Amino acid sequence: MNLIKNIKHSYYKTRIIITFSIIIIILVIVLSRVGYLFIKDLYLVQLQEQVNIVTHMIARQIEPAYNNLLELGSPTGSSEIFFRELIRRNLDPELHSEIFIFNDKLDVIIHSNPEFTYGETEPNLLLNKMEIFNLEINSGAASLPFKGDDDNWYLWGFNRLSENHWLAVRESAVRFETLDQLSTLFWLIGLGGVIITIFAGWFMANAVVKPLDKLIKFSSDIGKGNFEITTPTSMHGEIKQLSDAMEKMKTDLSENQKEKENLLAQIAHEIRNPLGGIELLANLVKENNEIEVKDKEYLDSILKEVQGLKSLITSYLNYGRPIPVHPEWVNPEKIFLEIENIFKNRMNEKNIAFSIHNKLNKIYFDPAHLRNVLLNLVANSLDAVPENGKVSLLSETNSTAWTISVKDNGTGISEENLKKIFNPFFTTKKNGTGLGLAICKKLCKENKAELAANNMNGTGSVFTISKLIKNDV
Repeated sequence: MNLIKNIKHSYYKTRIIITFSIIIIILVIVLSRVGYLFIKDLYLVQLQEQVNIVTHMIARQIEPAYNNLLELGSPTGSSEIFFRELIRRNLDPELHSEIFIFNDKLDVIIHSNPEFTYGETEPNLLLNKMEIFNLEINSGAASLPFKGDDDNWYLWGFNRLSENHWLAVRESAVRFETLDQLSTLFWLIGLGGVIITIFAGWFMANAVVKPLDKLIKFSSDIGKGNFEITTPTSMHGEIKQLSDAMEKMKTDLSENQKEKENLLAQIAHEIRNPLGGIELLANLVKENNEIEVKDKEYLDSILKEVQGLKSLITSYLNYGRPIPVHPEWVNPEKIFLEIENIFKNRMNEKNIAFSIHNKLNKIYFDPAHLRNVLLNLVANSLDAVPENGKVSLLSETNSTAWTISVKDNGTGISEENLKKIFNPFFTTKKNGTGLGLAICKKLCKENKAELAANNMNGTGSVFTISKLIKNDV
């Protein structure tokens, strides 16, 4: 599974390696095979020419009168002595293992081997029967190489002496075995070329993809609001142009972010000033003992709305700013107990049963961020459960990831709202800003974690923070 993910992640790198390797592998195999076949054919042509020359030279030494005697039958007396002397004179054991004369029935009538019986048929001639009978008088031909009974390589050379008689020479082709070994060498060269090609393809792909990986990380950091990151170096050509464009994008986004922050700060300042004045005047009027109780209730409503507006402005400003992350190894148990103490009075008011089940010793997380996320999630659960309800804070871990969950037995979340619960400014509360869960999601993401919401099978809901252990670095 991890291999498939890595391949998908390195799509172009894998594609370059595979494409380059396939092309070069085909070329190496084809060239190796073509090279072998070329050398083989060249050697075979030379060998066939050599045996043709030998058979032709021996045939020319036979006088026409002796050729005519062959037509009368097996050579005897002086003619036999002539042919045997001719064979002895031309026989070179290192080059020619056999020299003999045969007739149109493929019966041997005289052989370099004295033990060869007159009239005996040479079986190997049957394989070349068509080539033998198609020869013109005084012309020659050579067979393809073959392995003899002694497991050595040979080939036949034939020359037609007369209408019914032929001269045959069995030429040694020991170098053909060396050529066979050369075939193995060519395959090994091809295999070596394949291995070198794969490494070369990997090197080329790495050279192309590595700068892109740097730019991916660079753009990812920009997306997280990190405008202090340095542009990757050692870029060339089109990738350098892309790098310059991303650097300009970073500068523009940074300036835009600063302008937005300044604008939000200015708006907040312009709104907070009159709100501060309203709050001050409302408090002054409220301190007047002569006003009626009903008027004090109106003033309390004014002050409450002012506080709500000030809180809303603060939330907007916080959500719009980049969130600096300072992760460290944290013991979740301490934060869990702190959360319990903060909400203790509120739990007692509704008689809520709060439980902690922790199986984590330490996690790599920004402690302030984890505290804020859990405060928000537990507060929402306390709002969701009725009196005598239950809220649980628990954590688990396995070989690949850890989770922290907040469970309650409240009314749960509708399927429609579950899809957009983490959207900014979405809220189901009358006085909610709709930024609480959106900020929680953002904080988790900045710490390389995920935040998800689900309904339980029975009643209530569960919010789960999850993080891969490999990201705990």
